[in-house]
Amino acid sequence: MNAISSLLPLATWRPRWLVRGRERLAGALGTGRMEFSGVMPSGHAGTLMPRQMYFVDEARATFGGVDLGHPVRASENPRIGALPLPARGVLAIGQAVWQIKDPDEYLRTRSESAGGS
Repeated sequence: MNAISSLLPLATWRPRWLVRGRERLAGALGTGRMEFSGVMPSGHAGTLMPRQMYFVDEARATFGGVDLGHPVRASENPRIGALPLPARGVLAIGQAVWQIKDPDEYLRTRSESAGGS
């Protein structure tokens, strides 16, 4: 998947059938059911566009001094709202695009990202 994704132009993330193909390929490689595009609980619609994905087989994490254990593969994909996350740890390198639907938030974000100009 990494070899293919790194060669394809960003425009190939627009046709829904190509995004679905990538989702199925990622699922077949061990991530479980994947969706690279969808609506987040905040209402923002977007697409994650990984160019490279690496499984996390070993990691250490603590929270408040408590060991959180080792990476595992979940039997079902965890979710944020209705959007499924990978069933196992994945490091993804790439881009994402999110649509801001609220006109006031859009104008504020444009103004801030353009340095106020």
